[in-house]
Amino acid sequence: MKDVLKTYLWIFSITAGLLTVALLLFPEKKNRLEFIEEEIKKVQEGRKILTQREKELEKLANEKDWEEVDKENK
Repeated sequence: MKDVLKTYLWIFSITAGLLTVALLLFPEKKNRLEFIEEEIKKVQEGRKILTQREKELEKLANEKDWEEVDKENK
């Protein structure tokens, strides 16, 4: 009888340990709108840091990308 109880105790403790680890590592769900707003803030902060030359290069790259999209759609 003691062997059966020990076996159940091991199973229970391992299961409880795995559940605890899973709950600690499982990321909390964020509201999608909050996530998008945070990403927008990160991008805006990154753009503030850019120099004038980097801003021009980014603008040229975006224009080039849109030109490629326009060519593909014709």
